[in-house]
Amino acid sequence: MLLQKRLREWREEQAKREGIESYKILSKATLDLLVSARPKNKEELLLIKGIKEKKFQKYGRSLLEIIAESSEDTQPVVQNGVVAEEMIASQDVEPLTVSQFLDGLNVELSGMAARIQGEVTSVDIRERVVYFTVKDMIDGSTLPCLIFRFAYQISGVDIKIGDEIIVEGAPEIYKPNGRLSLKVGLIELAGEGMLKKAYDELHLKLEQEGLLALEKKRKIPDYPERIALITSSQGAAIDDFKMNLGNFGFKVDFYPTAVEGKKAVFDILKALKYFRLHQDRYDVIVIIRGGGSLESLQAFNNESLIREIATFPTPTLLGVGHEKDITLAALVGDKMVSTPTAAARELALTWVEGRQNIKSLSLRLPIIFEQNLQSKNFLLSKGTETLLVALRLIQRKNQLLEQSFLLQVSRIGEEVRQTQKTLTVAQSSLRESFLQMLNRVGKVVLALEEQLRVYDPKRALKLGYSLIKKGDRIIKESSGLEKGDMLTIQLGKGGFDAEVKEIHS
Repeated sequence: MLLQKRLREWREEQAKREGIESYKILSKATLDLLVSARPKNKEELLLIKGIKEKKFQKYGRSLLEIIAESSEDTQPVVQNGVVAEEMIASQDVEPLTVSQFLDGLNVELSGMAARIQGEVTSVDIRERVVYFTVKDMIDGSTLPCLIFRFAYQISGVDIKIGDEIIVEGAPEIYKPNGRLSLKVGLIELAGEGMLKKAYDELHLKLEQEGLLALEKKRKIPDYPERIALITSSQGAAIDDFKMNLGNFGFKVDFYPTAVEGKKAVFDILKALKYFRLHQDRYDVIVIIRGGGSLESLQAFNNESLIREIATFPTPTLLGVGHEKDITLAALVGDKMVSTPTAAARELALTWVEGRQNIKSLSLRLPIIFEQNLQSKNFLLSKGTETLLVALRLIQRKNQLLEQSFLLQVSRIGEEVRQTQKTLTVAQSSLRESFLQMLNRVGKVVLALEEQLRVYDPKRALKLGYSLIKKGDRIIKESSGLEKGDMLTIQLGKGGFDAEVKEIHS
């Protein structure tokens, strides 16, 4: 039908502009309902399954315009009970190429996205793609599947043969060989038992790596102001958070994401990537959602998300679930609280305490001031009295010191006068004693001079005596001489040398 073709073309163009898969714009079933119902206004359009208020705001006007433009061209003409528009004369239509036909099939198949549960029967992990097969556990039907490696890693499920899993994707025909496969975007483990086993294994792995250690936890800053919030725009979590945050002037930047099931991982990782690029703008990263089953909380037990939170540069606060719902993402976060309400109260806690302290101080401050004033007045009066007593003591001591000083000065003056007298007497006595001593010394010197004259050898020589020397030695006895010795004879005037000829005893 012409309208259906136009709608499909519009969907493909819209998907390219948004960079997403076409079935996420509108499913094939929704397109079929639009063609059959041909809604003319908003009220009729919202009755179509798959179109809610949000999609109407985004696509409603375009859809109504396409339907209105096609209404004249698509009035069916009935011939012999058969809709003529649907009658195709093969001789008037150009045949499709195989590629065109497969492209058309893939457009149709893209609207058949589904969640499928089955048992893994084969796994082939390659560099860029993981190929696997799931089997119906009742009748054994099989479905080939593929998932790109980055999506497989984010899914955080290491599938093995025999695992029961849930896959989400859309069928697609691979044109080179015409093989139909399910192009998977997400893999989940099926059943609480498998999820619990995967939870326990990952918990042990994280614990062994030290990611759960308390010493790795950073303190949520006191008095935070700039908050990055990640949660769903739908549901009670965001309302509970806002209601309990309090009026403290918080600046909250909200990044809406899905928080239900495994597929929420992609949205939350995208939000964290955004906030990581602008980390200097925020004091804390907050991730919240309400409680739920282990299956609905799968995103918060995903290894890729957990490691992103563990290495996030800004302190993280997680309020996910309720008291009994402890997710691994919350365990690796810097602070874990039980609910979105508790997360808001944790952020407001220091502000509440600060406000209470200010209020308490505003009441106590006048009393404290009065008490301190009285205490200071008492200390001041006591200090004044003590100071006056000390000043009196100082004054009295100064007077005593002055009297003592004057007395000492008087005594020193008297002593100086007495010393001067003593020095005068001593000077006179010393002069007289010196003269007497000088006189005595003069007499002694004269006596000594007389003795020197008496004992002077020259005097003896003048009287006729002579001085005999042998070399430098004076000869007093003949015993020291020998025949032939040469002697020097000194007389009163002159002298002569002599040789010993004979020695007389």
